[in-house]
Formats: sequence, C-alpha cells, structure tokens
Amino acid sequence: MNNFLIHLTAMAFSACGAVAAWAAPIDVIDTYGVYVIAEKGYAKVGSYTTRDDQFVDFNHLNEIPFVIRADQSLKLVVYKKDFNENSIGLELRPIDTAINIRQIKFNVKPLPKADMYELTVDAPVKDGTMLHVRAEYFFTTNFGAIMLGETQAQLVKYFGQKQLPDASIVKQYLDDALVAFPANAELKGLAGYWEKAAKTEKDKKSYSHVEEKWQQYQQTEKISLKVRYLNDLVGEINGYLNDHPNGAKADEAKQRKRHAEEKLKEYEKML
Repeated sequence: MNNFLIHLTAMAFSACGAVAAWAAPIDVIDTYGVYVIAEKGYAKVGSYTTRDDQFVDFNHLNEIPFVIRADQSLKLVVYKKDFNENSIGLELRPIDTAINIRQIKFNVKPLPKADMYELTVDAPVKDGTMLHVRAEYFFTTNFGAIMLGETQAQLVKYFGQKQLPDASIVKQYLDDALVAFPANAELKGLAGYWEKAAKTEKDKKSYSHVEEKWQQYQQTEKISLKVRYLNDLVGEINGYLNDHPNGAKADEAKQRKRHAEEKLKEYEKML
C-alpha cells in the first residue's frame, strides 16, 4: 500500500472516531507546509481550524495526526516561499490534565532546496507531547498540531498511572479521551478504575466536613458552642449520607449523628 493510500485509510478511521490519523510519512517534500522529521521520511503537521485555536481538547484528539520518530529529538522542515523564522512559533503540550503549554526555541538553517529550512529543537521531547505550530500557513486560526508518538498508546500510558492527583478531573479527561477513541479497550478498563477512584475521593472530601465539625465539638468546653457545632455536625452528616448512603464512613456517620442528637437534648436542658 503506498503512502497516499495509507494516509487515506488512517483518515477514514479517524472520521469514525476509531483511531487518530497517522501522519503517514513521505519520502520527498514537494508541497509547501511544515513537516516533522519522522523515523522514516517526513510527516506533515495538520491544520486545526474547527474549534478552539489555543489547544486541542481530549475529545478531539482523534482529529490530530500523530508521528513516530526514531528517538526523542525534534526536527522540522519548513517549506515556504519567503520564510521568516519570526513568523513561526513552536509550543509543546504534554498529555496531562493540567493544561501546560510551553513555548520552545529552535535553531534554523537553510537546506539545499530553495524555500526549504530545517528547524531543530535542542532539548529532547518525549512522546506523549503535542506539538503546536503557530504560523500563517494554517488558514484562519494559524494553528497546526501533531502528536509525537501514537496517540492512543500515549493516552493509555498516561491514564495508567494510578497515582495521578485529582481523580475526578482525571476521570473527566479520560471520559473525553473515550469520546475520541470509543473502541479502545484499555481506556475503557482504566475508566472503571478512575470512576471508583473519583467516588472514593469525593467520599473522603465530603466526610472531611463532618470530621471538621466533630473535632470542633470535641475541642470546646462551652455548652453554647457545643450545641452550635453539634447542629452543624448533624447538617454535614445529613449531606454526607444523602450523597454517599453506602460510603466508606456511612456507619460512623450514623453513629455520630445519634450521639449528636442525644447530646443536643442533654445540652438544651442545661441552657
């Protein structure tokens, strides 16, 4: 299968949301554009014009081509008439729930072919990073993007880190990734883990409010303050049990509620 047919096949899968488009490498650059030097040949950076031109949301990652490189070095070729290095900017955004977009510097040298230049980034760039190219060559938004490394494999690698912070946010991003790649069995499996982790996290956060009121009640000797904190405690417990009827602390919450109600009756007679 030649490179043109491979590219069409990859785009067809992308259209149905199955896989990200592989930027099938070409051997010879003969049309203007920006290209990443691939493991074999050159992969053209795609123009991203349909939505937000600041970054690509995870649910649209299947619309972004990816490129396989030989190593972590990052080199590009710009083929453009009257090219000016000040007219192009490069940014890196790793696969992460925190949107961290970093501008990077590059060196430029002309190549033997007219209108063709090589851009070299000194520091290594890991797979699992999206390359943004800001340049006038990308139509209305001036924004091109390509993923370094196979997109789905890098998503599985990222979400497979079981100690990621903010489980509820991780779950949201993984849900978005599954919109882009609904058939990915590994992402589906990880979704189950992060759904449970998000519930556990929410449970702990919710019960922390109960714990706070319980400690306030325990630490004061003034009856009027005990009554105040116990009333607050009952309110927090009711909220916790409403949201987490089978939560990890449900039994303890019920015991504390009974204690609070008994103590409130006792203290009210003393006021």
